[in-house]
Amino acid sequence: MERTGKRQGKFRIGLVQMDSRADRRANLEEARRLAGEAAAKGSDLIMFPETVERIGPDMAGSACDPDGATVRSFQELARGYGVYLFNGSITERQPCGRPANTSILFSPEGKVIARYRKLHMFDVDIARGPAYRESDEIQPGDGIVVARTRLADLGFAICYDLRFGEMFRLMVKAGAQVILLAADFTMETGRAHWEPLLRARAIENGCYVAACGQTGQKHAFQAHGHSMVVDPWGRVIARAGEEPAVITADIDLAYGEHVQDQIPALKNTREDIYDLACTSMKIYEE
Repeated sequence: MERTGKRQGKFRIGLVQMDSRADRRANLEEARRLAGEAAAKGSDLIMFPETVERIGPDMAGSACDPDGATVRSFQELARGYGVYLFNGSITERQPCGRPANTSILFSPEGKVIARYRKLHMFDVDIARGPAYRESDEIQPGDGIVVARTRLADLGFAICYDLRFGEMFRLMVKAGAQVILLAADFTMETGRAHWEPLLRARAIENGCYVAACGQTGQKHAFQAHGHSMVVDPWGRVIARAGEEPAVITADIDLAYGEHVQDQIPALKNTREDIYDLACTSMKIYEE
């Protein structure tokens, strides 16, 4: 599954940290404005946070059509600025009745390259404490996704996925050089876990991790913000605060190869003793 002949180039990534609310039209207008700022800063790839188009009551009832107006608005942005565009995620209507939390990657020509649907659902039932089942509201995805583009080989994750290191290792084994993570972390868990987990995922895999989060007061909690880009050595090379913002970072794919040579954890894995297996890996070729 590991790919040879990986890309060795450089490019600039722009992260658009937003405070999305229940007004879809206002959110998409703000996304367009901030995408323009990211493009003006020389971004070759622009990414957004989780549920960028709407955060509010009745997420399922307000879900988007898979190829509807919301998706077309991001296609137009990618085509208009001539950049790769990762929409973070949207709540996407599904035939089963429960929507999916769906990330879409668009080419500079506005073509849909890949779709990823959040795999890991936050289902918790604490004894004498709170109970919540995200899977009652959201339909989980059915595969890990890597997209092989002209820019880089990209892996995708959404929010709670960050806590499952095996998923990131499988993406890197399949060739991913940069992992794009869209999130809406709460302030409480974000303060404790956000940066340590992001840096760990980058360090243990020798890859870049670009994590774009929501910020601001949502209907159920305060979002953490602090979008960041972590390089393969685990250094934070770009960071936002707790306000809507655009940050950029320069990605050097050859540096990722260099780090993997210096710390050859991927090569030194004892696959004669243990191995990770993936029953559903989707590789999209541009």
